[in-house]
Amino acid sequence: MARPKKEVSQTENYLDKISEEVQSNQSRLSLILGGLIILVVVILIFNYFNRGDGSLGPSQETQGSEDVSPENLPGQYTVKEGDTLFTIAEKYYSDGYKYPEIVQENELANENQIEVGQVLQIPKLEGVTTAEVSPTPLPTPEPTTLPLTEQVPAGEKGASDASMIGEQWGPPITSDTYTVIPGDWLSKIAGRAYGDIFAYQKIADVNNIANPDLIEPGQVLKIPR
Repeated sequence: MARPKKEVSQTENYLDKISEEVQSNQSRLSLILGGLIILVVVILIFNYFNRGDGSLGPSQETQGSEDVSPENLPGQYTVKEGDTLFTIAEKYYSDGYKYPEIVQENELANENQIEVGQVLQIPKLEGVTTAEVSPTPLPTPEPTTLPLTEQVPAGEKGASDASMIGEQWGPPITSDTYTVIPGDWLSKIAGRAYGDIFAYQKIADVNNIANPDLIEPGQVLKIPR
């Protein structure tokens, strides 16, 4: 028995509506997928260029941390192993006793405490010309071959050596121990004890001082002879 034409027409209309909705949903899904793909591409491009910019950072930082030369002051200096403010001042001003200028410029709370890798600002001082600045340390007096307690009598050569030590770094240290006072640093103590500021490592070793730049007032040091 054949179905009425009206019922067949309603069925066809229903199928057409379903087909249109399916196509509409597919179009929406295609738009969403297309938008996600574009977003991912944009993120990848953004990250690529950011990574490229970041790679310039270390080289610029390395270039900026190079030590300034004495003739190009002011500038920066990175503390090395064995450095003291005295030796740094001597490097740049040919006068270790100008170290307070570096302390003041960097607002250091403790002039005896600087660390390896620390970046210091080295100011240019008025009255110190390029010709007066030498990139190499000035010659230091020869270390005494005998303890100061065994120097020859006054009026002979040994007495004049002791007097020279007193003029440069302070009164000679003749005992086997020394109590640190404010303003002391190991290189100065070594100069007073041995006539050689670079002999500070002997004092650091015998007193088990890991950081030669860190000594405290009141600390009692052994002075090896």
